[in-house]
Amino acid sequence: MQNDMKFPLRKIIDYAMTKPSVVDRAYREFFGSMPPEKLKTEWEDLFLEWLIFDYKQSAGTSFLVEYILKNPDKLDKKVIDQFKQIAKTELYSQFEIQEIKKGEWFILEDLYTGKSYKVYEKKGTSFIESQGTIPGRIAQVDKRWYLVGANSVYYPITYTERFKKNLREIKATNCSPKDTVELLIAQENRPLDTSPILTKKQIKNKRKRLRKDYEKNMTKYGLTLTIDDLLKEIYEEDRTNVLDFWQSLIKKGLTEKFILDKTIILQDIWNHFPHKCLKGLSPAEAYAKMKTEE
Repeated sequence: MQNDMKFPLRKIIDYAMTKPSVVDRAYREFFGSMPPEKLKTEWEDLFLEWLIFDYKQSAGTSFLVEYILKNPDKLDKKVIDQFKQIAKTELYSQFEIQEIKKGEWFILEDLYTGKSYKVYEKKGTSFIESQGTIPGRIAQVDKRWYLVGANSVYYPITYTERFKKNLREIKATNCSPKDTVELLIAQENRPLDTSPILTKKQIKNKRKRLRKDYEKNMTKYGLTLTIDDLLKEIYEEDRTNVLDFWQSLIKKGLTEKFILDKTIILQDIWNHFPHKCLKGLSPAEAYAKMKTEE
């Protein structure tokens, strides 16, 4: 984990590592069953960022907040006060770079809210040559905004105002490094922007086929969760890790064998039926809406 600030956030990671069983649980929540040896450095860095900022321990506190309360390294009051400011103001989002002053700062627009921030960042602004998009976490310390956490992933793409308007209307919530890692993992298997844009009729027909596919497998796999109940669960999901989401439904009537054997069906159901966090759209519909408005 690197950033331009002189605040020793690495100490919070070191503190978290004194609780290996908690870190193991967090790892499984973040990566599922992925073996550690398959991790890439940038994925691991994003996990560590999520671990100290977003992961909630059994008491409901993050490692950052717990570190502030306990101050195990006896840091001076000034540093702890800076940590408090970070905890109070930090936010993770997708940002579009609007303006750059090399080696000093850039203006970042939050794609989900439209709000702009002047973010002080020496290293990042030194090598970025033009406007683009970065997922990342910012925080305000002593009246200045900084990038905090893992090194940001840079995409040399920008969006039209109509596209950004549609993105804000969707009002995606709970954006986190988990989303960034899932995107990076997906890029390993498929280049960006190759998903076909489906018409409303195609989505409607796809849903009919998926209902039939699911229902014809219910007896074979001993499923007690109806397709309608499954769709309700998908609608209410709250940006969880998709693998963890399916695992949680085993207690409600899915079976592990069905999840393993019919992963494609479940992925298609997830992508083609509505989600509350997408304002009632399916991921396929949200994708089509944004692409046609670019």
